[in-house]
Amino acid sequence: MKGYMGKYLVIDLSEESIIEQSSEKYVPRFIGGYGMALGIIWDLTSGKTLEFDPENVLVFATGPLGGTPAPSSGRLEIAGIAPQGYPLPWVCDSGMGGDLGQKLKFAGYDAVVIRGKAEKPRYIFIEDGHAELKDAKELWGLDTFAVQKSIKKKYGNETTIAAIGPAGEHLVRWSIINSNTENASGQGGFGAVMGSKNLKAVAARGGSKRISVANPSRLIEESLKIKREYGKVGTLGKVNDKKFGCKSTVKAGSISCMFCRLNFARCFKDVPCCQTGQKTVSGMETCVADAIKCKFTREGMSEHERFEIQFELAQYMNQLGLNHWEANIGFPGWFARCKEDGVMDEVMGEPIDVLRKGDMWLGSHLGMSPEFWFDFFRKVTNREGLGNVFAEGVPRAAEKIGGVKEAEMIYKHGYASHWDGRELHFIYYPMWIVSALIWAIRGRDPMNSTHGFCQNLSMPVKEWFGGQMPYNELKRVAKELYGTENAVAGFRTPELGYKDKEIPAIWHDHASMLKNCMVACDQAYFDGPLLWKEEGGGYHAGDYTALARLYSAVTGVERSFKDLYKDAERCFNLMRAIHVRQGRTRKHDESVIPYYEQPDFQPKANTPHTIDPNKFRSLMDKYYERRGWDKCTGWPTREKLEELGLKDVADELEELGKLP
Repeated sequence: MKGYMGKYLVIDLSEESIIEQSSEKYVPRFIGGYGMALGIIWDLTSGKTLEFDPENVLVFATGPLGGTPAPSSGRLEIAGIAPQGYPLPWVCDSGMGGDLGQKLKFAGYDAVVIRGKAEKPRYIFIEDGHAELKDAKELWGLDTFAVQKSIKKKYGNETTIAAIGPAGEHLVRWSIINSNTENASGQGGFGAVMGSKNLKAVAARGGSKRISVANPSRLIEESLKIKREYGKVGTLGKVNDKKFGCKSTVKAGSISCMFCRLNFARCFKDVPCCQTGQKTVSGMETCVADAIKCKFTREGMSEHERFEIQFELAQYMNQLGLNHWEANIGFPGWFARCKEDGVMDEVMGEPIDVLRKGDMWLGSHLGMSPEFWFDFFRKVTNREGLGNVFAEGVPRAAEKIGGVKEAEMIYKHGYASHWDGRELHFIYYPMWIVSALIWAIRGRDPMNSTHGFCQNLSMPVKEWFGGQMPYNELKRVAKELYGTENAVAGFRTPELGYKDKEIPAIWHDHASMLKNCMVACDQAYFDGPLLWKEEGGGYHAGDYTALARLYSAVTGVERSFKDLYKDAERCFNLMRAIHVRQGRTRKHDESVIPYYEQPDFQPKANTPHTIDPNKFRSLMDKYYERRGWDKCTGWPTREKLEELGLKDVADELEELGKLP
C-alpha cells in the first residue's frame, strides 16, 4: 500500500538479532504511528510486563504521511510501557519532532521495535535497508550533544540521532530521548527505558528508499490548500535579537509552549556559560515539512534579565537528558506547596523561597539560586543523595519523603499540570470540565495532542482572554464542529456545564489519536481547529478533514474523515484494552477528581470554580455509555471491541477476567 514502506525492524538486544517483519498485520488497520505501536505492544508484552523489564518493547513508529510533502507531517511517535506513569507505568506515546522519522522511512522502515537488554552498551545504526548493532562503550556516560557529535563524525552530518544522556543511563523516570539540540521525546520517561536496555542511541542516515505516493498532483494541491488555510491565522515576520539571536524569517501559527522558563526563543548562538564552562549553541530545529514553524525567536529575548544563566541551565538539562516540563512545572509547584503547608522548608540545603504567589507555579516564581538548580539536576541525573529520590519523579518522591497531598494538587497519572484549568493554564468553566474528562481516561498528560478544545477554542474568546470572538460565536462554532452548542455551554448558564461534555471529549480523543497515527503536528491540524473569520461574516472551525484528504492522496485509498475517525476509535480502544490488561479500572479514572476540587483561577467569573464530584461521575457514566464501555469498571465490552474488529483483544481480556 502506497505511503507505507511495508516492513518494520524487530531488534532483540538480548539475542543480538535483527529481523525484518511485514507491516501488513498493523497497517492500515491501525493507520501507523502510535496505532501501529499499540498493536505491536499488545502482541509483544503482557499485563505483567513492567517498564524496566527486558520484555518491555520500545517502538519508534512513523506514519503514512511521513517523508511526503504533506504539511507538518514529519514527526515520529515513540511508545512503550512508560516509567513516568503513576501509580502504574501506563503504556503511552511521546512525540518527537525533527527528521528521524523521515530518515527511518527513507531507510525502508515503517517502525523500529526494540526489545531485550544488551549485555553491554550498544547503539543502533540504520541505513538503506540495513541495520547494525554497534559498540557504545566509548559513548556511555556522554551527554546527548556529545553522543550525536561522535556518531555524526563517524557517519556524516546527514545522520540523525536520537540519544539518551546520563539521566537515561541512570534510569531517571523523567529522562528524555533527545535528537538534534531539542527535538525530544519528553513525556513518558522513555530515556530510562533505553537506559534499562543498555541502548545509548538510535541513528539513521536514510538511504535510497523513497515513499511511493499514489496521486502526487493531488497531494501537492491539497498541501497548498492547507498552507493557505494556515495563512488565515497569520504569520510572524523577521525577528532580530540583538545579542545572541540568529536572524530568521519564520511563519508561525503558534508558539513553543515553554523554553528557558519564560517562553524564550530557540535560535541563539554562542551564549556565554558560567556553570558548565562551555559555549552553548542551539540551532533552530523544526519538524520536517513543518508548515507553521512552531519555534521562533522573540525580539530582544537575549537581553532579558538573567537570560544567559537560564539559557545555559535549559541546555544543561537537554544535555543531561531531563524533561523540562517536569523540571519547570512539577518540582517548583510541589516545592512551593510543600513550603506553604509546612511539609518542607529546604531542598538539599537550599531554602525554598517563594517569590510570588498567583495564577501558576514556575521555576521563575521561586527564589532558589541558579547554582542550586544546576546542582539539583546533576544530583538527580547521577542519583546522588536525595537526588536518588527525586529521580523517581514527584509522586513517588512524595511517598518517600512526604508531600503526597501537595503532589496530588499538581499531578494526575504521574504527569504535571497542562491545559487542565489549574496551575499553569487557567481556562474558564466549562472548558476545563472537558479537559478533566480527557485527563481522566488517559495514561499520560493528554494535552500534547488535545490542545484544540481547551486552548485553541478558548483563547480567541472576547469575554475570556480579550480576543475578537464573542462567546456566542463559540457556541455556533461548537454546533458546527460537534453537532451541539452544549459542547461549550455553561459559561452564562452554569447548569449546562456538564451537559453533553462527553461529546467533545470523545471527538478530541479520536482526533488526537488520528494525528498521532498519521503522524502529524498537534498545533497544525484539526484537534486544534484553526478558527477563522469570514470577511463580513462569522467564525468557523478550520478544515478538520485535511488529514483524510492527504491520506487518500498518498495511499490511493479513498478514506473520509468519518472512516479515519472510526480507525482512530479502534486504536483508542486498543490503548484502553492495554491499560485494562495492566490493571486499569474506573477508580484510576476518578483519581483526577481531587485535583479539580481545588479552585480555578477565575475568581471574577460568575461560574463554578471547583468540580462537582457527583455531576462529574454522572458525566463519566455518559462518556462510558457513549463509548460502549461498562460503567462500573470502565472496561470496553466485547460488543464494542468486536464492532471495531478487535475480537482477538476481547478474547484475551476474557481469559484474563477483564471483560465485563
